[in-house]
Amino acid sequence: MAEEYAEHALVEQAQVDLAWVQRFLAITALLRQLVVFLAILLGLGALLAIGNTVRLLIENRRDEIVVIKLVGGTDGFVRRPLLYTGGLFGFLGAFLACIIVGLVVWILSGSVEHLAQSYDAQFRMKGLGFVQALELLAVGTILGWLGAMVAVGRHLADIEPR
Repeated sequence: MAEEYAEHALVEQAQVDLAWVQRFLAITALLRQLVVFLAILLGLGALLAIGNTVRLLIENRRDEIVVIKLVGGTDGFVRRPLLYTGGLFGFLGAFLACIIVGLVVWILSGSVEHLAQSYDAQFRMKGLGFVQALELLAVGTILGWLGAMVAVGRHLADIEPR
């Protein structure tokens, strides 16, 4: 393109400046790393929040758990519904995250495209694809299940009939 413009009689010098493209690519690489870091932090936060919620469920049902153990119920019998609850909490949190991502993409896509056009670039925001949404739901469910497993493992052993 620079050679094409340099051939015109009215053009003295043509120079292609790709520095802004390099800056833009560096910024996007930095933002990707930041997103990964924040995703890890939010995942740990979800794990801890769900673990704490399940711990509260255990404490609220302490009397029921004692009765179940008195009549011969095993720890596995008590653990199973709590693990399902943790997985359900994780799934619902991930589902809510999918909805929020879709809303954010829908709201910001026009502004981002306008900004990209001001730099003569073609950039479109994309939301989660079907596979990505399924992966997010699976990771959320697994995190919820793991949080419940940690909480149940720590607190269920403390409850013994007297």
